[in-house]
Amino acid sequence: MRVFLCEKPSQGKDIARVLGARQRGSGCYSGNGIVVTWCIGHLVEAAPPEGYDERYKRWTLEQLPIIPERWRVEPKATTAAQFRIVKELVGQASELVIATDADREGEMIAREIIEWCGYRGSIQRLWLSA
Repeated sequence: MRVFLCEKPSQGKDIARVLGARQRGSGCYSGNGIVVTWCIGHLVEAAPPEGYDERYKRWTLEQLPIIPERWRVEPKATTAAQFRIVKELVGQASELVIATDADREGEMIAREIIEWCGYRGSIQRLWLSA
């Protein structure tokens, strides 16, 4: 299955229309052997200090700087439902097309999702400019 990963719902709707993916699903459009889904902006965010160690839930100046060995991201609580949809679709993909905005932030949004989902298949980039 070819999955198009967009940044915003409106972007997903436009791309789905052009590609003929007319069947509306939960957090996606599908049809013609493709699925178009979106990230609602950022689906993951940097882990808070207490995500690294409970003692940082209430940190003091003496504990600074807090420098983790490896920076972590985690799904945002406010977009957790869409994150689960995207993760499931990316997990089923045989081919992934990054269709986020063609800027650094758009690329980062897609790459964070790809890494978080552990996707290792074919990746293409759809480069659009409004």
